[in-house]
Amino acid sequence: MSSPGAVVIGGYANAVSALRGLAREGVRTAVVLTADHDIAQHSRYAHEVQRVHYLNRRPDALIELLAFQRTRWRNWALIPTNDYALAALARYRDQLSRSYRVTVPEEEIVRRVLDKAITYQLAREVGLDVPTSYGPATRATAARLDLVFPLVVKPLESARFWEVLGKKLLVVRDRLELIAAVERVEEAGIPAEVFDLVPGPDDRVYNYTIYLDGHGQPAAELGVRKLRKAPRFFGVGRAATPAHLPQLRERTIALLQRIGWRGVASVEYKLDPRDGRYRLMEINGRCPLINALPTRCGVNYPLLAWREHVRREKVSAAPNGWSGVWTHMHADLLYTAVEERGPDWKWRDFIRSYTGPWVDAVWSSKDPVPFLMQCAGTLRKAARGVRDSEVRDEVRNRFQAVPAAGSGVYGAEAG
Repeated sequence: MSSPGAVVIGGYANAVSALRGLAREGVRTAVVLTADHDIAQHSRYAHEVQRVHYLNRRPDALIELLAFQRTRWRNWALIPTNDYALAALARYRDQLSRSYRVTVPEEEIVRRVLDKAITYQLAREVGLDVPTSYGPATRATAARLDLVFPLVVKPLESARFWEVLGKKLLVVRDRLELIAAVERVEEAGIPAEVFDLVPGPDDRVYNYTIYLDGHGQPAAELGVRKLRKAPRFFGVGRAATPAHLPQLRERTIALLQRIGWRGVASVEYKLDPRDGRYRLMEINGRCPLINALPTRCGVNYPLLAWREHVRREKVSAAPNGWSGVWTHMHADLLYTAVEERGPDWKWRDFIRSYTGPWVDAVWSSKDPVPFLMQCAGTLRKAARGVRDSEVRDEVRNRFQAVPAAGSGVYGAEAG
């Protein structure tokens, strides 16, 4: 009789790499799609596909699906690849544990990772440096006289902020911009905080990825240095490389143990050029976007989680010394083509990413369809954008051809 499989929740690039990592040991997988842009369903390693609509607004829909499938998927591992899935699994952990192997900690522990105010407080308690906070994103904070611009307005919980505003954070360069940003987050009903902006290029961003076993001890780890982000400076990784980061190891473990974390985590820091200190940016408590990089380096986080929770093994893994470059080629090529390049841009470094040893977030010659569908989706989106623009122009032209009521001037009050 075959071993129970794994349910990968979320279907973006990190889910594709999770499916491939689990396939290395022949683990049967089911992927649960949660967003329109998901692509993991096209992988040859996705044995079953389900969909949950609006997981952000209806986490109970995922629980209903899992309840419906509990006989077929009994004792399968549940592996989240986005924050909504992580929060839902944590919230219903006790209920789900009756039928599944839940690979995430209890809800209170997960909240310490998802809520940045709590994360930063615990980080300070263990001696970590964090960006200076001026307080919640309110008009009272915007009126403070000690503000040093530029600043960032950063959400306490990232997923909904990204969903509503399409950004990880808001950058403000003066008081008027800060007031406008405060109004935006208040109108959206998203709690946020005002922080000092940590300067420096993308290649000063580092991630310490790690797996803490059921006893809270490090079982596997890999340091990562970002090379480029999409969009530049404030986005997510689009190129990265393994890095030896002993200076971050102990502080990362201390923070995660203070939180009470178990399982995979990716802890992000930025090296502040003003004082040479590594400042904590955020923690991802689920399969990260760069997951294909540690897997290529011999640290297969989804497989470790499956082995520990399904096979009940004592798990461990060590990096194999691979020293190439990880890319998210779709985003890397797209942003390189359309984005204004900063003063630190070097074409030589970009070309080198694809001429030496490299592994991609989505592209694989053995499993090419997810990448092709990702590109096709971008082309469809671009085509819709062109059509929408043409429609807006046509409507605008029609309005401009009609005299404004009582004005006697063509288009004087149009729009």
